[in-house]
Formats: sequence, C-alpha cells, structure tokens
Amino acid sequence: MQALKPLLNNCAMMSASKALTATSTLAWALMLICISNAAPASAEENISIYFVGCAAPTGFHGYLARGAEEAGKNLGVKVNYIYPDQLTIPNQIQKIEEAMAAQADGIAVCAFADDAAYADVAARAKEAGIAFGSAAAPPPGSHIRKPDDIFLFRAGSDEGAAGQLSARRLRDMGVKGRVVVANQQPGDATCQLRATSEIDALKAGGITADFLEMSMDPGQQAETLSNYLRRNPDTVAATSTCDVVDGFLTAKADSGRNDLILTGYDINAQSLTAISDGRQAFTIDQQQFWRGYMPVLLLTHYLKYGLLEGNYFLTGPTIVDKTNVEKVQALVGKGYR
Repeated sequence: MQALKPLLNNCAMMSASKALTATSTLAWALMLICISNAAPASAEENISIYFVGCAAPTGFHGYLARGAEEAGKNLGVKVNYIYPDQLTIPNQIQKIEEAMAAQADGIAVCAFADDAAYADVAARAKEAGIAFGSAAAPPPGSHIRKPDDIFLFRAGSDEGAAGQLSARRLRDMGVKGRVVVANQQPGDATCQLRATSEIDALKAGGITADFLEMSMDPGQQAETLSNYLRRNPDTVAATSTCDVVDGFLTAKADSGRNDLILTGYDINAQSLTAISDGRQAFTIDQQQFWRGYMPVLLLTHYLKYGLLEGNYFLTGPTIVDKTNVEKVQALVGKGYR
C-alpha cells in the first residue's frame, strides 16, 4: 500500500507544474496517465498479509495454509505463512512480532489460547496500524462481534455447537444405551469443549454418557476402550474427539462389537475410509480450508475497503457421513478438505 504514496505525490507535483498551461493537451495527458497508473487498487496496493499458524503446513494445518495461499492468489495479495517450531504462547507471539517487524499490513493468527495471551501484542499491532484477526473459533455461543474485541474478526468452528451436533445425530440415529466420549489430549481446550458439549447434550436427551481420558497412542486407546467395553457391555457408541480413530477401530474389531457406532471429529484419511466402508458412522467437520481462506479475505477487504463483519464467521460444524464422503474424499485429494 505504501507504493501508491510516491505515485500519487508525483501526480500532484506534475499537475501543479502544469497549472499555467492547464488547458494544454500534454498536461491533461500526464494527469490521465497518473490516474490510470493509480488504478486498480488491487494491482498496486501490494498488500502484505502474514498468517501465523499453529504448526507446519502439513496434515490438518496444511489445509489452512492452502486456504490462505489460495485466497492470496485469488485476491492479488501477498501471503506469508509462518509458524513456531513448537507451539507455545511465547513462540507464537515471537512469530507475530516477526510479522510486525516485517511491516505486514495484516496478520491472522491461529489462536489456540485465551484472549489474554494475545491482548498485549494485539494492542501493539493496532498501535502500529496493522490489522489483526483470529483464524480460530469465537467464544462458545458468541456469534456477534463485540465492539471491544481484540481481534477484528474470528473465523473458525463453534466447537460447543459441534458437540451438540454430534449428540443430535446420535439421537437421530435412534441410539439408546450408553455412549462413551473420549479426549486423547486432556489439556486441549477445544477437544474438551467438544466432549463436554456432546456429553451434556446426550444426557439432556436421556442418554447415559461417560467421559474417558486417553493418550495419543493408538495402541493405548484401543486397550483403554476395549477395557471400557468389557466393563460396560451396554455401550452402543464411542466418540473420538481429538485424534484419528485408529485405536477405536482396533478396539471395535478386537471386541467383536461390529454393532458399535463410532464417531469422530475432523477430516482425516482413516476416518473417511472407515465411513466409506461402514466402520465409522460420521465425523464432525470444521472445514479447515476456510480457516485459512477467510482470514485473508477479511483482512484484504478491511484493508482495501474498510469492511468489517458484524458477526463471527463460523467455518463449521458440518457432518461428513456415508451420503457425502465420496465427494469429500475427492476434495481432500485436491487439498481443499
């Protein structure tokens, strides 16, 4: 955007120098050339946007990076995806500061902690005239943007609603009996919110629901779930909130419980294959491509036109099941889902 300033200044100077001969053809031609060079804004403003991710652009986060890159390409703005080697608050703040030092026009951050962790750097970005947004879910149930929000926008899935959607689908499937909901990363607030919301919604519907804490090791997950199934033979469904379903699929096979309904969250190859062949019923999708694309679009439109959303942009939740898994699998192969 800074590149326009010298051009516009030159236009003004040339106009002034030709003031005495304003009616001359040459003077008007020079002015028209200047006006022509100043537009369109999208081609000349050189907007620079930094996307501060949570992790390297591979796997799940690869789709966010792909979305940000695609938005930059479509909108004609420069996008840099940067990320900390290890996801901690200090490391991510350092990356945000790197983007500020590079004179970014806008920054989108894959926020993973409470707002308090970003309040100081958000204030500094605002003081520096840098647009600052969040590529993460808004607070549960908060769909209207607060005027004093430290972020210009938030683009992510409502994880509380995701848990409720999962429970509603199970009820619609006619589930009666016990449901176990597991979190493989107990310290992850997102996964815990999914689990808590699903359990609360199931209980509200008169279904017995238990919480099960697990690790990220698929072998341990299979053993933990198998032991649970032996203790609770009335279990009819199991939900994985924070990891691929490999351990759950193993437990289902080893226990001989072909009737056990398995559900999960997020898109991954294992889940899509299991949904296709019927071993998993469905997964809740937060459409992470949009978590990369929308922040770049919102930053660009804010910087170019001053547009600001009145609400938060929810990228999900949606459901992937037998009815749409084939289409989703094709888009996964193309890097969009």
